[in-house]
Amino acid sequence: MNSNKTITEPSTQEALQALSNQVQTLEMNQAFQEDSMEAMEKTIVQQHLEIQNLQNQMRLLSDYLKALRQDAGQGGIKSPEDEVPPPHY
Repeated sequence: MNSNKTITEPSTQEALQALSNQVQTLEMNQAFQEDSMEAMEKTIVQQHLEIQNLQNQMRLLSDYLKALRQDAGQGGIKSPEDEVPPPHY
């Protein structure tokens, strides 16, 4: 009966090897997650800078349109009600 018990139960060496494999797998997963987080952080920083740039462009365009509307009497942008329809209408 003892011979069956030793065959089915893992030895201490096998248990240590299994634990070592599990630790190694966990370390690889952690390294992958750290790399992924670093890549995401770089992407977020890049997107933040792009958003700031787009906001600045929108602000400039808005200021430009406001200036054109103020100059409406001098050939600037007219309100939709004041616009003449295109010739094909």
